[in-house]
Amino acid sequence: MYISKKNKYIIVRKILLFGISVLYSYCVYSQENTTNGFTPDVQLSYLYGSVKNPISIPNQGNAHYLQLSLLHQTGSQEQSLYALYKKPSIGATVLYGFLGSKDVLGNVIALYPTWQYMFNTSKNLGASIRIGSGFAYFTNPYDKISNQDNKLVGSHISNCTEISPNIWFKFAPTTYVQTGVALMHFSNGHTAIPNIGLNDVTFRLGVIYRPGSLVGVAMPIRVKPNNDTVWRKRIQLSVGRHELAYTTYPVDGPTYNIYKVGGYLTRQINRIHDFQLGLTMAFYDSYYTFIKYENYYSHFKPFMATQTTLHIGHEFLLQHFGILTEMGLKVLDPFYRSYFLADEIDFAYTSKSLLSARVGLTYYPFNGAFASKKLGIGMFIKTNFVQADYVDYSISYTF
Repeated sequence: MYISKKNKYIIVRKILLFGISVLYSYCVYSQENTTNGFTPDVQLSYLYGSVKNPISIPNQGNAHYLQLSLLHQTGSQEQSLYALYKKPSIGATVLYGFLGSKDVLGNVIALYPTWQYMFNTSKNLGASIRIGSGFAYFTNPYDKISNQDNKLVGSHISNCTEISPNIWFKFAPTTYVQTGVALMHFSNGHTAIPNIGLNDVTFRLGVIYRPGSLVGVAMPIRVKPNNDTVWRKRIQLSVGRHELAYTTYPVDGPTYNIYKVGGYLTRQINRIHDFQLGLTMAFYDSYYTFIKYENYYSHFKPFMATQTTLHIGHEFLLQHFGILTEMGLKVLDPFYRSYFLADEIDFAYTSKSLLSARVGLTYYPFNGAFASKKLGIGMFIKTNFVQADYVDYSISYTF
């Protein structure tokens, strides 16, 4: 059976994303405890919501989710590195959801690492906040023949992000009842069209079982890193992949590479925070192909297909991982401004033409995140303002 080049890429991408999600979940889950020593906290929740869809779906009902989390309470020893992070509970979450329309939206299954902070734990009433991000699988994404109504998600594999503030009540010494809201967001990063993104603000009702005891194995002692206050240099090479398209059209088009090179100045602040300033230049093969075959510009065609951006960012350091949040000011972006923003006005034009963002994870396999010289492998979602642009895979070296 013949498999097209695009389909081969999609298959490889799905395998790669699934593998990264499993590795990411396992590594973050196990960073505090490298031996079997903890009895984990178990959380089971029911989420009730309604998927927000700008395009009407016939007979759409409410969404229902079941969520199971296994979390380890970190920082039980003062020598623990996680005392610097205010002792979060860290673990993994599995989510299963019915999205309110079996024929159009289908179901979703998600796996993602989770951080949770619980406040006022010495009392019977307190608050908590959960944050998690990983990967999801949709059973019924957009299909141009059989499922044209699903404009929200254009691929089986997608990112899943949860932000959830809650209130809990201690029902028994080891049992808590928890209620609150959970913002669920799903997007594939513009790697398959359509990609409006799926958003749901849900109501939570759940229980937490916290045995809170060790099972006889001593925790490994983590050595807190020294402050490295020297400004370091970082070089970074990236490749991305996306479709040349608006949010919902055209569908089923070819995918193109984005090649990016950048230089950064970084400085570690308060051990676990890294401040970054940078400049990058990205070449969009999709832009260049369109410019060349449509003769969109008469001169400097490769240059007109580039994007030059100034960056300011923060990286949250975690032993062998870094969680990056980065904002960018687009100095040059001629084709995107001229072609894709031609009909935008006022705030939409200004925000998308000038601002970008990048959020994701870097893995430091050898010397760790706190080393002065380190190799990093990263995966990020890059956006124009808040609109997804592409998934960015990078390799960097800091010295």
